[in-house]
Amino acid sequence: MHVSKSCARVADFNGDGHLDIFVGGRVIPGLYPEAPKSYLLINDGKGHFKDQMSVVGPDLNQMGMITDAAWIDLNGDKKPDLVTVGEWMPVSVFINTDGKLINKTKNYFDKEYSGWWNKLLVADLNEDGKPDLIVGNLGLNSQCKVSDKEPAEMYYKDFDDNGAIDPILCFYMMGKSFPYITRDELLDQMSIMRPRFPNYASYADATLKDVFTPDELKGAKYLKANSLKTTYFQSGTDGRFHEKDLPLEVQMAPVYTITAVDYDADGHKDLLLCGNMNQAKLRFGKYDANYGVLLKGNGKGNFNYIPQYKSGFKLQGDVRSAIEINNTIVFGINQQGPKAYQLKGK
Repeated sequence: MHVSKSCARVADFNGDGHLDIFVGGRVIPGLYPEAPKSYLLINDGKGHFKDQMSVVGPDLNQMGMITDAAWIDLNGDKKPDLVTVGEWMPVSVFINTDGKLINKTKNYFDKEYSGWWNKLLVADLNEDGKPDLIVGNLGLNSQCKVSDKEPAEMYYKDFDDNGAIDPILCFYMMGKSFPYITRDELLDQMSIMRPRFPNYASYADATLKDVFTPDELKGAKYLKANSLKTTYFQSGTDGRFHEKDLPLEVQMAPVYTITAVDYDADGHKDLLLCGNMNQAKLRFGKYDANYGVLLKGNGKGNFNYIPQYKSGFKLQGDVRSAIEINNTIVFGINQQGPKAYQLKGK
């Protein structure tokens, strides 16, 4: 499997008593944002695995840049269904039907939630016996402002025929979509643009259609993101997922880890969300405002932010993993050693 991968999620997909593995493809080096291949490795019971994604889930074969996934029985038929999230991807649901994975996202969400999703947690947060979803995203504390009507957009193609993909990121400003890259970045990426934009003034108000000719835009692929906030999807009585607000402090930085804990031992699940991204492009700036966001749950699906001076968390850096072991949470942080915090409870 010669691709960059993000996750491996295990379940007995075909009900033969042997565990199978979904492997999510993350990126293709040098070809961002082309979709890599993902895999469904079927176990023959003797330790041999064979990829059957092209037969079982052709829609998932090159679904996108997957960051996380989870097997959940969403329709109560005792078969594991698959939920996937990813970069420039909608939160997607694939139902296990007659030995195939069928995209039924529209049956479970009121609209398409496309985002720059990082992490997926499945937990029953309102104690109704049904799984809820918490999905980590970029957050709202950035220059990137998106909505259903004005999403972030990505057009990509080998515009200058040099064998490399040219991704063009666009954001809406004052009702019009403009390329986010500067003139200098554009010229570095495509030298053919130099005669078109001989100075900064000529590029200042250029839209994508001003930058490229209609012929050049033919065949360009398109991605969008209409949701950048870390989101709680609660499972409703109608069998669908409904968006619920989380405290604003969750949106201060990108979320890459979500851990369900009971920090105060009251019998209800609380949430610990961590992340940050210090390697962002210079124009975006660092995303480093998350020191460990602790949310107290009331068992009914509502959460309140616990201030740092009460929670005790002071995590600095890019947190990428968290695991609870014997009442202690151990964090994996990029370019640092592991850090551990012990839960004291009441």
